[in-house]
Amino acid sequence: MFLSPAAAVLLLLPTALCFTSSPTSRNSVGNTVGLDNYSVNENASSTSSLIPELNDASRSISSNEQLLPSSPFGVIFDMDGTLIKHSINFAEMRQRIYEVVDADPIGKDLEKDCVLEMPQRLTEEGQRKCHEVFVDIEQRAVDNMQLQDGGAELVQFLIESGLKTAVLTRNMEKNVAHMMELYKNEMSINDDDVTIFEPIVARNTKANPDDDEPLKSKPNPDGILHICKLWGCEPSEVIFVGDSANDDMSAANRAGCGGAVLLQPGGCQLDTDSGYAVGDTEAEIMERTPSLCVESLSDLKLCIESVLDEQEKNGIVQSEVSGEEDSYVYSSGSFSVTIPSIGVKGV
Repeated sequence: MFLSPAAAVLLLLPTALCFTSSPTSRNSVGNTVGLDNYSVNENASSTSSLIPELNDASRSISSNEQLLPSSPFGVIFDMDGTLIKHSINFAEMRQRIYEVVDADPIGKDLEKDCVLEMPQRLTEEGQRKCHEVFVDIEQRAVDNMQLQDGGAELVQFLIESGLKTAVLTRNMEKNVAHMMELYKNEMSINDDDVTIFEPIVARNTKANPDDDEPLKSKPNPDGILHICKLWGCEPSEVIFVGDSANDDMSAANRAGCGGAVLLQPGGCQLDTDSGYAVGDTEAEIMERTPSLCVESLSDLKLCIESVLDEQEKNGIVQSEVSGEEDSYVYSSGSFSVTIPSIGVKGV
């Protein structure tokens, strides 16, 4: 796949370290994205040391390496730090939840873990106090909620291009609804019945109304797989976008997403650590590795545009399964034809 010249702002990394880069260099055919310089941001989360490091600053990609699905079905977005600007104070959340845990008769003997999961193991009183902490911190974030730069333009472009859009977040459904209203206002959508993100999977979302428990939160891939099931597509046809290597990239890679895009505004990794331990084996590091890293949603829009332009140029609308036989649908604009892929490789 060739990236358009406009996509030179995109940063291809097998890393999620904070960095600053000089302008990317490209060859004459536009298929090389390289990093001339980068530096670690000392204000990054401490977990960044467990994320793969880019040792070869001249690393490039060849034209046959796939950054994103060649025929994307849809895009799943994280919310906090992705669709909206980073506003949840995770450092405060960890401190306050761990204080409740330490004071709880059951919690005092527990090893510190994810702040979103620990309350379930506490006494009823401990769970109540943790809930109050979450409500306080998340309500302040809602009160100060701001859309991510370039977000409305990207979502509008995806919808107009016929791609599905969904949200997978560890926040609550009611807060996602507030975020969606801000997006609809920015996009001048006044119809209350219009839903620009469908489905929305939050930490209190159940796969089925009769289920006892909600879907497991990221980095578990269940939310992504649930969305793909509702969409009727494979994870390999989906692009997942988030700002956390530990949560978002891990969930995307575990689910088998065709694209795992890490958003780092300004080239920096912000504190999104909910407190659980991350491993440093090669397999665990690769789980946290994005297929593409961008500094803005506008950059991502340019990249998806180049993918769709390439798709249109090749005349490939989609691949589909009919019974047990794979088939491909081609279109020239004036006609379309379905061709079985019997014995055909690399179509």
